[in-house]
Amino acid sequence: MKRILLAISWLLVFSLGVWAQSPRYVPTDRLRAPNQINELPRYGGLRKTPEQVATDQRFIAQVLQQYGTAQAAAQAHVNFGWHYLTTGHAPTAIKRFNQAWLLDSTAADVYYGFSAYLHQQNRPAEAAQYEALAQRHDTHNKGLVRYYASTAHGQAARRDYAAAIATNEKVLALTPNDAAVHSQTGYWYMQQQDTARAVQFLTRATELNPQDSVAYLNRGWVRYGQKQYAAAVADYTRAITINPHYVSAYANRALAYTDAGNHPAALANWQTCLQLVPPRDKSQFYRLIGMTKLKANDKTGACDALHQALQWGDEPAVEKQLRQLIKKNCR
Repeated sequence: MKRILLAISWLLVFSLGVWAQSPRYVPTDRLRAPNQINELPRYGGLRKTPEQVATDQRFIAQVLQQYGTAQAAAQAHVNFGWHYLTTGHAPTAIKRFNQAWLLDSTAADVYYGFSAYLHQQNRPAEAAQYEALAQRHDTHNKGLVRYYASTAHGQAARRDYAAAIATNEKVLALTPNDAAVHSQTGYWYMQQQDTARAVQFLTRATELNPQDSVAYLNRGWVRYGQKQYAAAVADYTRAITINPHYVSAYANRALAYTDAGNHPAALANWQTCLQLVPPRDKSQFYRLIGMTKLKANDKTGACDALHQALQWGDEPAVEKQLRQLIKKNCR
């Protein structure tokens, strides 16, 4: 439960917006020449068949109607490409990058996408060539920052946090006051159990952006793990001040109050969670209320809460534990 309540900050920080959508497969995916032309960066410079050219034209007309401009459509397809590259679907990723190139061959992000794909295919020399091409079109390194950020996101998705942190250091070399990157780096240090550096980066994130509720939540989690309960409660409270509907902050603050022996405060936070979560999550909070009341020697209140948890329903293994708790403690 404790780990479930921790916010996943990198998902909040570096989502590229369109990734939340379901990227659509389009007719060009089905037009695979024997040499798999649409799985080669810039289609390998090969001549397309009349059918493929016609399909490209239909695709461009379709996305222009959907996105309004070629640049907006190209950026969306770059983002789709990164989504597939990050989730282990490289053949689909390169198709999306190729479509982005069809739409805007001057966009730096397109060439950075080709470079990332080639790196993943262990073709570093070609990747370097495309990165050099990208930099020709990159004004003030804005595309390079997005490239590093997306690369770091993919590394973290593979749980290669050391590599993700190293990549984020490149981002910070270009944008040293980026609060979101500090917050993300702090979270990744948390995953490596490097609490000192985690606190360092999370603290800097809150200095740069005092409204970063996720950074406060994650720093609170580090302090909770260090048994600094008062400091943890202070961080969770700050997160709640910024976002009064932050269920994870209330839940983590309840854990800190519980371990500090302040059961009334813990129960108040669990009750707030009950008001904020959808019905499918109510069982776990009734169970936590029941367990907290058992610690506070309120068996009557605990039994009422445990029965409520059972009534709302949970996974079979959890319901079995609930019945055991009720059998042991309730008459």
